[in-house]
Amino acid sequence: MNAVNRPPGSQATAGIQGFGRPSPALGRAAGGATIPPQFTMSLLKSAIRSFGSSRAVAAVAVLSLALGIGAKRAQIARQLVTEGLLLSIAGGVLGIALAELGIRWIQELQPQNVPRLGDIGINGTVLLFTLVVSMAAGLLFGLAPVLGLQRLDVQGVLHDGVRDSGAHTLWGRGHHLRRLLVIGEVALAVLVLIGAGLLVRSYARLQQVSPGFSADGVLTLELTLTGPRYPNAEAIREAYRTLWEQLDTIPGVTASGGVTALPLSNFFAWGPITIEGRVPPSGEVFINADMRTVAGRYFEAMKIPLHRGRLFTAADTPDQPRAVVIDSRLARDLFPDTDPIGKRLKFGDAASTSPWETIVGVVGAVKQYALDADSRIALYRPLTQTGARSLFVVAHTDADPSALMTSATQVVRSLDPAVPVYRMQTMEQRMEASLARRRFAMVLLSLFAGVAVVLASIGIGGVMAYLVAQGTRELGIRLALGATPSTLVTLVLRQALTITAIGVGVGLVAAWWLTGTVRHMLFDIDATDPVTFALIAVLPLVVAALASAWPARRASRVDPLVSLRHD
Repeated sequence: MNAVNRPPGSQATAGIQGFGRPSPALGRAAGGATIPPQFTMSLLKSAIRSFGSSRAVAAVAVLSLALGIGAKRAQIARQLVTEGLLLSIAGGVLGIALAELGIRWIQELQPQNVPRLGDIGINGTVLLFTLVVSMAAGLLFGLAPVLGLQRLDVQGVLHDGVRDSGAHTLWGRGHHLRRLLVIGEVALAVLVLIGAGLLVRSYARLQQVSPGFSADGVLTLELTLTGPRYPNAEAIREAYRTLWEQLDTIPGVTASGGVTALPLSNFFAWGPITIEGRVPPSGEVFINADMRTVAGRYFEAMKIPLHRGRLFTAADTPDQPRAVVIDSRLARDLFPDTDPIGKRLKFGDAASTSPWETIVGVVGAVKQYALDADSRIALYRPLTQTGARSLFVVAHTDADPSALMTSATQVVRSLDPAVPVYRMQTMEQRMEASLARRRFAMVLLSLFAGVAVVLASIGIGGVMAYLVAQGTRELGIRLALGATPSTLVTLVLRQALTITAIGVGVGLVAAWWLTGTVRHMLFDIDATDPVTFALIAVLPLVVAALASAWPARRASRVDPLVSLRHD
C-alpha cells in the first residue's frame, strides 16, 4: 500500500477510474490510458462480499482503495444495501420452505384438543409478512456497515493499514455490536430453553401420576340403546346384561362392564347430596358430588381398587334397597372418623323426596377430568337399580386391546345390528389424548429452543472466527513473545465463554421474571425451579465451547512469521 504515497504520474498511482467523476490526479495511467471501470466494479463487489465476514479486514482496505480512486460513498452504500436485501430475501424464501415442512410435521403429530390445526398453512398474508420482515432485516443489516463507512478514514487505512489499531485485537474496544448481538442470541436461547425445560419436566411428572385406574389392556367404545326394542329401563338393563355375557366369552377378555362417565372422556354429571344424620357446618349450602352409573364388572375391568365393603352384584335389583358405592375422597371428607359402610345418603337437599341409598362399598378415587386436576367427590349407582341408555363400554384383556376391536364390534352387531358403535379406542389412547395440548406445547417450545441453540452456536462460532481472523497479528506477537498454542486456545475459549456467560446471566434474569407466563401450564413444579435453571445455565456454556473449538484450533496454528509480515 505504500505505493499510494508515490508522486502522481508514477505507474503505481496512475489511477483507476471508479464510480462517478474520477480524481484528476488518479484518472489515467501512464501514457494516458484509462483503467476500465469494470475493474473498479469488480474490486468493489469483492470487498462488499467479504464485508462483515472474517475477511472484513481486507474488505476495509479494498473499500478504502475504491474510495481513494474515485468511488462515491453513496454508490458503495447502495451496493451494500442491495446485497443485504438479496441475502435477506433468500433467507426469507428458505425460511418459508422450512416453515412449510414444519407445519406438515406438526399436523402429522395429530394432537387432539387443538382446534383447527388442519387449517394452519402459509397464505398470502404470511408471505407478505415474511417479505416485509426479510426486507427490513436486509435494510437494517445493510445500513449498519454503511454507518461505519461514513466514519472510515481512507487516508489512514491506506497509509497505516487496519491491523495497527488496537480496536481490531481480540480484547480491543471494537466489535461491541457483534458481542451484543451474540449476548442477545444467548439470552433468548436461555429464555426459550428454560421454558421448554420446565414443560418437559412438568410433562414427565404428569406421566408419573396415578390416575386411580389401570389403562393397560382396556378397550373402550360408546353405545346408545334407542328404538322400539328398548321401550323401558328393564329392556335396557337386559340388553346390557346380555352384552357383558357375550363380551366375556371373547378369548382374552377378563372383565367387561360400562359406566356413564368414563375417566378423561370429558363426560360427567354432578348434583347435590344429603348425608343422613349429618349436621352441616356453618356456611355450607349443599354438597356437590359426581354421579356415575356402572354396569357389569366395570371396577374389575378398570382395576379400580375396592378399599372397603363390597361391589355391586346381580342381587342389587330394583326391588331391593338401593345401594351406592362411594369413592375414597368422599369417605375421607364426609366420614372422617366413622366407617361409611351402612350409612345412608340421598340425592338433593334435605327436603328432597329422593329415596335413601345405603353405602355398601368404598373404591379408589380416579382422575375424572384430567391427570393434573382432582375431581369432585364421587359416588356410583348400579345400572340394575337405575337406568341409562348411553354407556362407555370397557373390556379388559391381558393381550393387545386393539386386537379386540373386530370381535367387540361383531358382538354388538349380533345383539342389535341397528346400534351404532362409535369412538372405539384403547384407554391408553384416551390418556394420550388428554395430554395432547401439554405435549403439543412442549414439542413446539422444545423445537424453538433447539433452533435458538443452533442460532446462538452459529453466532458464537462466527464472532470468534471473526475475532481470530482480525487478531492474527496479535496472536503472532503473543507467539513470538513465548506464548504456547494452548495459551491461545485458552484465550479464545475464555473470550467465547465470557460472552456466553453474560448472555446466560441476562437470560436467567429474564426467565426468572417471565416464567410466570407458563405457570398455568406446569404441573407439580415451580416456575422458578432451581434444578431446571441450573441445568439450562450449563448447556449454553458447553455449546459455546464446542462452537469455539474450530476458531480456537485456528488460533493455535497461527504462524508468527507469516502473521507479523501480513500487514
